[in-house]
Amino acid sequence: MSEKPQALLVIDVQVGTIYPEDPVDRSVLENIVELLRRVRAQRLPVVFMQHEGLEPGDTLVPGNPDWPIHPDIVPITGEAVLHKHSSDSFHNTELDAVLRARGVRHIAVVGCATDYCVDTTCRSALSHGYDVTLAADAHVTGPDDDLTVESIIAHHNRILAQVAIEDARIRVVPSAEIFS
Repeated sequence: MSEKPQALLVIDVQVGTIYPEDPVDRSVLENIVELLRRVRAQRLPVVFMQHEGLEPGDTLVPGNPDWPIHPDIVPITGEAVLHKHSSDSFHNTELDAVLRARGVRHIAVVGCATDYCVDTTCRSALSHGYDVTLAADAHVTGPDDDLTVESIIAHHNRILAQVAIEDARIRVVPSAEIFS
């Protein structure tokens, strides 16, 4: 495993997926903002994934107010913005090609939603030959029936830290330890 991430992957941090008035979401957003600051200072690649819904009634579609990338983390010149239609950021996107073109073999992952797009993309990254560092405190989701947001995040942090494929694995660490 390469020890340090070489790029930051920001998954689906869009107006309609993160709510700064919620304390958990606010903390996650602040951690992502700080990671972006450190990554940009080191001039490392940043790739934004932007979910584009296909289902009737989906609010994450171009033109809908929920669709834009959250204004606190607007991409800057040179940062890739890729659109996806599934939970897997690699599925039918140029993500793998963009990362390989930049020589990236280890990615740090942040974003929304923990139990869908973040989990699926972390696992898929391993299958694509990438090492992954998941920022334990920089991904979020919504509550699910009897499960709190905090319990979903903690569960996925614990489970993803145990996933490995041959020489690739997922490290789960606090965002303060990444790109520092």
